[in-house]
Amino acid sequence: MLTLHGVRKTFYDPGRGPVPAVDGITASAHGGVVAVVGANGAGKSTLLRLIATLLVPDEGRITVAGLDVTKDPEGVRRHLGYLSTTTRLYPRLTGRELLRHIGGCYGLEGAALTEALDRQVVNFALAGFLDQRLEGCSTGQLQRINLARTLIADPPVLILDEPTTGLDLVASAQVVDAVRAARKTERLILLCTHHLTEVEACADRLWLLRDGKLAWDGAPADLGTGAGLDAAVRAHLGLNSP
Repeated sequence: MLTLHGVRKTFYDPGRGPVPAVDGITASAHGGVVAVVGANGAGKSTLLRLIATLLVPDEGRITVAGLDVTKDPEGVRRHLGYLSTTTRLYPRLTGRELLRHIGGCYGLEGAALTEALDRQVVNFALAGFLDQRLEGCSTGQLQRINLARTLIADPPVLILDEPTTGLDLVASAQVVDAVRAARKTERLILLCTHHLTEVEACADRLWLLRDGKLAWDGAPADLGTGAGLDAAVRAHLGLNSP
C-alpha cells in the first residue's frame, strides 16, 4: 500500500542553513493503523505531506497503491484522504454543500453520493449543523466536517495529521471510534498524534521519528519495558520523566 525508500526533504533556514526535515527514511506499510509519533520538529508533518503529494522529495521514492508520488501525483490523490491541522474549508458553503462537492471530486454522484454523505453525518453527528454555513461553525464542528470530508469517498489510504486538535472529549472519542472502525476495513491509516492514549487505543504499529529519521518501527507494545508507552517513548527520545 505504501513504500518509502531513502526519502529526504531539506529546507533552508536563514539562521541555520540547510535543515533536513526528513532524513533518509525507508519503510513500508500495507494496512492497519500506523501511528506517527515524535517531538515537534521531528519531521512528522513533512513526511505526511510528502506522502500526500503536497511536497516533492529531494531524494528517494514514495509509492502509494503502487503509484509514484512524483510521477503520478493525481493518481495518488485519488487513493487517499488527507487531513491536517492547516486544512481549510470553504467558509461560504454549508457542510452539506462542501461534502457533496468533495464527493463529486472523487467521482461520487446520485444515490452513491447521498449514501456516502448520510454515512458521515451519522459517523460524526453532523445533523445539527450540516446546513449551517461553515463560517458560523465552531472549531470542533469544523474539524468534524473536515473528517467527514476526508472519509467521504472511502479511500484506501487515510492520512490524519492530529485529527483531534480543537475537539472536546466527546468529539475526540468519536474520532477515535471512527479510526477504530476504519481499521477493520482493508485500508491503511497514518495517524499523527501527540496523544499516546490514541496510539494505545488505535495503532497496530508505531513509527517514532527523531530529528527527521525513523528511530523506531514496530508494534507499540514492543517498544515498552513494562513502564507504559508514555515512559517508553520518552526514554527512546532521550527525555526525562515528567
